[in-house]
This record gives sequence, structure tokens and C-alpha cells, in this order.
Amino acid sequence: MQGIEKEIEQCFGFEVRGICPYKDAYVAVTSAGKKLVKRVLFSPERLIFVHGAKEHLVDRGFAGVDRYDVTKEGEPGFRCGDCLYAMTDYIEGRESCFDDDEDLKKAAETLAALHRASAGYVPPDGSMTRDDLGKLPAYFSKRMNDIRKMRKQAKKGKSRFDHLFLQHADRFINMGENALYRLSVSSYDSLVESARMERSFCHHDYTHHNILLDGQRVTVTNFDYCCFELRAYDVANLIRRKMRRCGWDISKTGLIAESYNRISPLGTEELEIIGIMLEFPQKFWRVVNRYYNSRRSWSEKVFLGRLEEVIEETGPLMAFLEAYEKYFL
Repeated sequence: MQGIEKEIEQCFGFEVRGICPYKDAYVAVTSAGKKLVKRVLFSPERLIFVHGAKEHLVDRGFAGVDRYDVTKEGEPGFRCGDCLYAMTDYIEGRESCFDDDEDLKKAAETLAALHRASAGYVPPDGSMTRDDLGKLPAYFSKRMNDIRKMRKQAKKGKSRFDHLFLQHADRFINMGENALYRLSVSSYDSLVESARMERSFCHHDYTHHNILLDGQRVTVTNFDYCCFELRAYDVANLIRRKMRRCGWDISKTGLIAESYNRISPLGTEELEIIGIMLEFPQKFWRVVNRYYNSRRSWSEKVFLGRLEEVIEETGPLMAFLEAYEKYFL
């Protein structure tokens, strides 16, 4: 910690009066205020891209971001030993709660404002751009192939997980194939081309703990995964995170859509892509992939419980998808 204190003082030119661990970072009390110092787990070039994205949002009128402090040389990161760090103001406030309708409305409105402000982003020279535009069909296809390979693997196993997976694999494969087909005949390609021309980006990790509320002020944090992508990606993930907490209640999706549309209306073609993303069995793939490829991280009982959750969710999900098509398409 002492080494970080000295580096902060040298790189930023202000006094560090105290520093202590906080979650996966440090909180530093400095002559310039309270700061959050966090290790950067990606390249300096990627950090330049993320920094540029935040500054672009601020320049476009979206001030609710955890801006990086820049060094005396104008860099968004600094080194201490072999590690790269970045520093922001310590943001006061509480994490949003998607169980609360008012918090959910604010989250949707803020996301729409973020997306609107992101348009026109040109990454700075020397940055490493992340561009996920147009990759969704390949993403779906790869995961479907993964599920089929794991089905073959399960046929050689004898665990309860193997048996349960095999009982339900075909249903999820059919869901995935249907989503992939619907994507192929949708307006996905034209939406991608429009997004390329607009040069807008997504947060890509828009979840409750990255949205801090302090009265009427909303601050979005942790832009580590931001990239060029359809805004439908962020909206679909926001809906999915809420739906799994409310039994796939279609009215809550209506609340998200209405709140988002007040700031930046979604078109029917975008709503179709969101529905396709919600149909794809992403959670099913994640559980079985983790079981067969990194099973040491959880016990057999935990894996079985997670798979049972996904299976039990299928009925409400299918009813939701039917209602979604009726109300939004």
C-alpha cells in the first residue's frame, strides 16, 4: 500500500493522507478528496478506449460516470510495480435495487440517456477498440455447438447432473435453434450497419451494483466491458436481470420499455432483437458449460440446483416470450 501512496503522489501531484483496502480496490483520502483506486486487469491500450468512452459521454452531456483521474502526463492509469491502476472519485450513494420499481425506472432512463450520449464516439489514438457489432449469430452458433458437444459428453457420464441435462437438452437446443433462425431472418444486419454509422456503444455490464443512487443523482460505474454493440444488448440484459427476480412478469418489462422510451424510443426491429436474445438459452449454456469445463468451482449439489432453477424457469419464460411478442411486436 505504501508503494501505491507514493506513486499516486508522484503521478497526480497531490497528498495521500490515508489509504485502506475496500472490496477489490483501495480507498484513498487525498488532498483532492476521497478516491477509489482499482487495479486494471486489461491493457493500457484498452484503458485508453474506456477512458475515451467516459469522456465522450461527459462531453455529450451525460455526467453520471465514474471518470478517471488523469496523471500529470494526461494518462488515465499509473503503474505500481508490475500492476496497472486507475483512480476515480469515490462515489457516494447506494447500489440500485431492481426489486424497487422506482430504481428500475431510473436504471432504464439512465441507460437510454447513456446510449443516446454514446453516439459519435471516435476512440482516441493508441486505444484498443472492442467492437462486438455483428457477432451475435456467431456467438449463438458457438454456444449451440457447445451444448451439443456437452450432450455427447453427458451420455458417457452417470451423475444426476448428466441425467437431468440429457432429459432437457433437446428442449433448450430447440429454443436456441429457433432464436438463431429468427435472428437470421430479422433486421439484425441493418441494425448493425446503422449502429456502425452512428458509432454508439454499450456499457455491457449494466447491472444493479454498477448503478449508484444518491438522491436524484445516478452514477454509472465500471465501464470495463464497454464496446461498440447494439443498444438492444444492454436493454435485453437489463430485462433478463429483472425478469429472473419477478417470475418473468411481463408488466415489469413494460415498465422498463416505457421508462427507456421516454428518453430514446426503441424501434420494433430493436424490440424483436431483444426478444430473440431473451429466448436464447444463455443461462442453460452457462451452467452446463461451467459443469463440464470448470466443475471444480462448485459442488455437484450446487450445479444440480442451478440446473434445476433453469429448468423450472422454462415454463414462465415461454409464457413471457408469448406475451412479449403480443405486446411489443
